[in-house]
Amino acid sequence: MKFDGDTVSAAPEVDARELDGTTRQRVLQLVVEKGPISAAQLGRELSLTAAAVRRHLDAMTEQGVVEIKTVSSRRKGAGRPSRRYVLSSRGQQELGDDYLNLVRTALAVMDERDEGRAAQSLAKSYFAEFEQRYAPELEHVADLDERTERLSALFSADGFAGFTRLVGRDNPLLAMQSTQLCQGHCPVREIAAAHPVFCEEETAMIARLLDVDVRRLSTQAAGAHVCTTHVPVGRERLAAERAARAREGTSETSQAGRTAGRKRIVISPRQQERLS
Repeated sequence: MKFDGDTVSAAPEVDARELDGTTRQRVLQLVVEKGPISAAQLGRELSLTAAAVRRHLDAMTEQGVVEIKTVSSRRKGAGRPSRRYVLSSRGQQELGDDYLNLVRTALAVMDERDEGRAAQSLAKSYFAEFEQRYAPELEHVADLDERTERLSALFSADGFAGFTRLVGRDNPLLAMQSTQLCQGHCPVREIAAAHPVFCEEETAMIARLLDVDVRRLSTQAAGAHVCTTHVPVGRERLAAERAARAREGTSETSQAGRTAGRKRIVISPRQQERLS
């Protein structure tokens, strides 16, 4: 049965509603992972017509789950700005808010008494639990790309909608290649907006888990539609290659030094007789 998003064959009405709901969830998931994204891009990803995708997007926009961002093209003579879809604040809330109101109020009260140290203590404790569970899953993964991908999957399992983007992989300069570790949902977004130390502690946790110096590019707490962390995969590989070459050079130099240090002693027959 072919489903074009607008009509369904003569199946029971309840099946049509279930199929419609499943498609809408797939559309929403892609908006979370790849937004800002256009209706045409969504259609290609899901093998649906743009009209079928727009019907779902219009419904979710009307519900306030997604919102439209206007993107202008950088090309000269380009036409009108295109429409891109991202998850809205309401959509974030519907994915789960982790008792935000209660914690936000409690933090405000404790910070007044503890000169702002309460938020940092809570952030450390909050992410320590994740780090304790994630570390054993990552400790035997040597490749940084694989480790980053595994971490994104662990984030997804805990409701952070984790995914990765490969950057600069066609660049011949290894140092310019990287991976972006992304989170489409932040369960503590509103708390982090009031207390940025939550973002700082999460970034520090990511750095420890990946065993590399990472850099935060954007956060939902600061208004972005996705949290993005820069992972310098190429730079780390370049450093590893240089270290390996340095070790090889040291080994060769050491071997040459040992060979050069050996002296050949020539004894004449007369000297041999004297030594006998």
